[in-house]
Order: sequence, then C-alpha cells, then structure tokens
Amino acid sequence: MNCLKAVLLMGAASSCLVAVGAQAQEPVPAGQIEGVVVLNTKDTLPGELLQRKAKLGIQGDRSIMAIPYSQQSISEKTLELFHDATLPLGNVLQNNPSIRSSTSSPMYSDFSMRGVNMNGNHMMLNGVPSLFSQFTTPPSHVIERIDITSGPNAALNGVNMSNNGTDSGATPAPGTINVVTKSAPEQDLNRVTGAFSGRSSTGAYVDVARRFGADKSWGVRANGEYLRGGLSLPGAENNAGNFFLNIDRRDERSATNLFGGYFDLRIDGGQRWFTFSGTGAELPNAPDAKMNYDFPETTKLQHGWVAVLNHEYRLSDDWSAFGNFGFLEKSGYKYNAGAALRFNDAGVFQTANASNAQVEATQNYYFQGGLRGSFNTGGIKHSVAVALDRAFAKYWNDTNTAPTGRIAGNLYTGITFAANFRPLPALRKPLRQWNERIVGLTLTDVVSIGKFDVLLAASQKNEDFYNALNGQRIKNHNILPTYGITYKATPDFSVYAGHTESFSRGAMVAAGARYINAGAILEPVKASQNEIGAKLQRWGMLTTLAAFDMDQQNLIDVQLSPVLFRRDADGMNRYRGIELSTVGQLAEKLTVTAGGLYLNAEREKTQGDLLNSRFVNGVSKWSSTVGFEFRPVSSVGLTGRAVYNGSAFIDSGTNGATKIPSFVSFDVGANYRTVVASHPIKISAMVINAGNKDYWMGRGGSTTFGLSMPRTFSLSVQADF
Repeated sequence: MNCLKAVLLMGAASSCLVAVGAQAQEPVPAGQIEGVVVLNTKDTLPGELLQRKAKLGIQGDRSIMAIPYSQQSISEKTLELFHDATLPLGNVLQNNPSIRSSTSSPMYSDFSMRGVNMNGNHMMLNGVPSLFSQFTTPPSHVIERIDITSGPNAALNGVNMSNNGTDSGATPAPGTINVVTKSAPEQDLNRVTGAFSGRSSTGAYVDVARRFGADKSWGVRANGEYLRGGLSLPGAENNAGNFFLNIDRRDERSATNLFGGYFDLRIDGGQRWFTFSGTGAELPNAPDAKMNYDFPETTKLQHGWVAVLNHEYRLSDDWSAFGNFGFLEKSGYKYNAGAALRFNDAGVFQTANASNAQVEATQNYYFQGGLRGSFNTGGIKHSVAVALDRAFAKYWNDTNTAPTGRIAGNLYTGITFAANFRPLPALRKPLRQWNERIVGLTLTDVVSIGKFDVLLAASQKNEDFYNALNGQRIKNHNILPTYGITYKATPDFSVYAGHTESFSRGAMVAAGARYINAGAILEPVKASQNEIGAKLQRWGMLTTLAAFDMDQQNLIDVQLSPVLFRRDADGMNRYRGIELSTVGQLAEKLTVTAGGLYLNAEREKTQGDLLNSRFVNGVSKWSSTVGFEFRPVSSVGLTGRAVYNGSAFIDSGTNGATKIPSFVSFDVGANYRTVVASHPIKISAMVINAGNKDYWMGRGGSTTFGLSMPRTFSLSVQADF
C-alpha cells in the first residue's frame, strides 16, 4: 500500500512538474465531429474539466487567478466523465484534493473538506444557501459547473441557516461549494439520454432548450429525470423522479435567471454506517461490500419544491443592483437503523441498535439584495459590493425509535433480527421543532494596486433561534471577517494569502446536576483558517499549491471535581496541511486531473489536556486522486481514475486508538461519439470501483465510518435530435 501511495502522489507531483517544465506550445484542441454539441471552450480551461471563472461571493464571477484562496470550478464534462447519477455527488467532488467522500451510499451525501465533515446542507444553489440536506444534493443532470472553494472565504457569501449542515449553523470553516445550474445555450437543444447502472437501475433523462425573442434574449431549459431499479448492492434501490426549469432573460441593462422544480427521491436500503466497540489496534477486515445490513423495510424518502431567482440590473457603467431569492419546501420519512451498527473485535454486532421511524418537513426562505460597483481613488481601483440578507426557516420532526437489543449477527454472515423486531415503530405526525430568523449585512472591497489585489470583507450575522418544544430562545450577534491578498506576477502566475473566521450557533447547556452552568447559553463556537499559495496557468494546465492552518473549537466538559463539570467551548481541532492540484490538457490527446493532500489534524485544549496532540477521528494524513481522459482519435475517449485514502484513526476504549486501513480504488471508462442520420450520438461506459475493493471509509471528526459499495457498472446512450 505504501507503494501505491507513492505512485499516486508521484503521479500528482510529476504532472505538476511537467506542467511547469514542459517546453511546448499551447496544445491544439482535438478534432471535433461535425454536429456534436461541445462545451464553450472560451469558458473552460484546456481539456474542459475546469471553468476559467468561479464565484467570489457577492462580488460575482472572477478569474480563478485573481481569487486569494484555493478554488476549482469543475465543469459539466467532469461530471460526465467521472460521475454515476446513482452515487453520491461526493464521488466526483473528490477529484478536488481537499475533498474525500465519506460514503459510497446514495442514502447520504457526506464528504469531508480538509478533514471537516460536510454534506448537502453545505452546498449553495446559484449562490443561495440551505436548500439541500444530508440526504439530498442538486441532481447532477442539472449542473453546469460546481465552484469548490477549499479556502478562507466565510464572509463573502452572506448568511447561512442553522440547518446548514452538522456544525450548528456555522459557515463551514474549510470552504464552500456553489452549484450553478444549466441555462439555455445559443443553439437549440433536444437531448435524450438512456442510462443503466448497478444491477437493474434504469434511467431516462430529457434535456430541451430554446432561446427566442430579440437577440435571443430569452432562454428556457427543461431537465427531467426518471430513475428506477436496483443498485450494485443487492437489496438496495434508487428511485428518483424530478423536473426542473431554468428560465433566463438578458438585455443591455439586466440579467435574470429563475431555476426551480419538483423532486422526489427514495432510496430503499443502502445504509452503510458503522461504529466500533472493540479495542483492537485495527478495524476487522472489511466484509464483502455486497453484504446488505438493512431490514427489508429500510427506506428514506424526500420530496418537495425548490426555486432560486437571481437578478442583476446595471444602474450605470460602473454600478449594478442585484437580488437573490431562494425557497425550499420539502417533507419525507424514513425507516432505518436508528444509529450506526456497532460491532466488536470479532465483527459481531452489539445490541445497542434499533429500528427507527422518522417524519420531517422543512420550509426555508432566503432573500439577498445588494449593490456592486467600482470606482477609483487616485491610482487605486475599488471593486465593492454590499448585501443585506434575510433568511427564515421552520422545521418539523417526529422520531419514533423501537427498544434496543433486537439486532444480532456479524459483519461476515449478515445481520439477524430478533422475533420481537417487528412490528416496526409507527410513523407519527411531526411536531414543529424550531423557527429561525437571520439578518446579515455583508461588505466587501477588492482593492487593486498595480499587480496587487487586496480582498477585504466582513459579514455581520444576527440570529434568532426559537426552540418550539421548550420555549428556549438563542440570540447571537457576530462578525465574520475575511481578507486576502493576491500578487499577479504575470497573467499566468500569482501568489496569494488569506484569512477567515466563522461561528456556529451558541448552544444551551443541558439541565441536571452534572454541570455548574446548566441551562446557560454558550457563546458561538469559532473556527478560523489561514492559507498561502500559488497558482500557475500555463501549457494547458492550471496548477495550485496551497498551505493552510485551520482550527475549529469544540464543546468539552471541563472537570472541576470528581462529579462536577463545566460545559465550555474550550476544546479545539487543528488542521494543518499542504494541498497540490494540477488539471488541464497535458498533451493534445491527454487531459489530466491530479492532486494530493497532506493533512495533520490534531486535537488541542482537550479535557484535562489528556488528549492533546491526539488525532482527529477519521482523518487521513495522506490522500490523492489521479484521473485522465485519453482520446486516441476524436471519436473515442478512454478514462481512468485512482483515488487513494491513507490510514486514519478513531478513538476506541479508554484512551485507545483503532486504525482505519488505507485503501485505493480504481474507476475506468470509455466513450464513443458518432453521428447517425445527422443525429449526434454519445455512448459512455464506466466501472466504479473496478477492482471490487472492500474497504472502510473514515468520516472527518467522527468515530463512525462507512463501508464501500461493490463494483458498479454503468452505461448510457445520449442522442441529440
């Protein structure tokens, strides 16, 4: 395994060296088949895997080279080459070296960024936050690009809701992910795609677009999905249906985009979370990934409506007004195991689990209005933006959990259920859990002085959280600062440095005799990040090297006596690392995406200092990804990808440590483009986890972990009419 790690890391490093040291002219794009719709190469870097621009918060789209933190904007082509719609979106996000997928099951959307756990809650849709969940992410067939910010930018986007992820309302310290939806291209589009994946999962996709009106100022694009059938995991099924419209209008003074639609997603089976109750130095061997640990009724369903409206109006040559509106209404239920399945050193399941029935519903509203413009003071240019945010959310839930002690079996022979496992707990009417109102004010200024760009930003967040069950109210007021500097030595080379801070919602200390501060509302928990780096865009490649230092406070019990504690935000996880990536067209027929991450994640200020300098649960020190597309002729493409995760550790027993072994997985694929009766046709095949590797997957900051999915075959045929 050390050899495999060395090969993958050397592959990433050698690609960078080739990009920096090659003495070659800009590669000529490969020939194109007449009639085939291709990406707009003016918007993408050579190889078409990355976009040239990404979102700099309320400043709008900026060149990647001018942004003072690590940023990639992955294109639609990246999704087409490396993603299977039946798998979590994190499967393709991990092409970015800062991201590692925490699950292979579509029942979840978890991934980690620079060691910090995140999920669909942390994704923005066309710049609007809090429209997705741990279960749902934007469906891949509506995505035009994904802006991945693994760096200090917390104050640039506006406010986030408390249901935005697992960090109680924190703007995630390691970065943000913004999904941009597809709009109508200049040419009419009539596209139908049929897909097959796993054991019997069959999907149909429709993509129709038109531009009309004077100068084609109006555009409409409709995307639909219908997916049914079995996943590669026996007993698990993916059932998805959705329909989305993107309507845009543009003229000399304004631009408007409205995206919205209905979604219905149901996953039957596929729960793959585990926890360890043993004390061994290493987890037991991963079982056959085809093993199903669900009871037959295991299911998870959500359906609802989502809409995002973006509008910008040019007031003058230098100033414009903008507004962003978001809406989500969703509901659903689930039957699954109430917690991660627990097993001991022999792989035998312990009895602390039970069946769980949950019903929930959410309503989110978001509005942002602001101004952006530019002016000069002497020889200094200012690009400023100011925005006012207002967000409101309601959440309903009911969870009905059966008594524990009714699950048995082991990892290798399967799970068994006691005679009294059924009847399952009933689904009940959900109760309102909480309301939240947030008002935020964000100010940004990019100061340009010669070859220097200085980013200054701050966001004031005022939060009012009301617990409808106990009448508890938590109010927070905090300021999120962000600043950075970029020195553009040449148009192709820049160096930068940046800093940001973010805060989670304050928490109430539990009642009881354990805490001297029982019932107190704690201050918001702080996270911060510093980063320095360099970017080189030359010879068809974009290469980024970044070093970062990030910390995140933890709530801990400070012991005052043998029986008395104070609950306090006095603990800390610290993440220090180096990140390297290179993406682009390495040669005329070869496109490469490669990257590696070294991450030293340790705990500081732990209870009684007992666990200081100890590992952060589930975080690997080394990880890397190498992928490619090779086109020997213009009609044929061959793809491959290797994903490596180094070993990680989790707490076990009293001050014990158990290793999650390292793994490497391989994906291979091919695509063929042709024209039949004047209709462009594209046939694509992909094998995810081609070696059928069985492995455990760590989860950043958690003692829980996932199990890989078995080898997954997929085939699609796309036709334009």
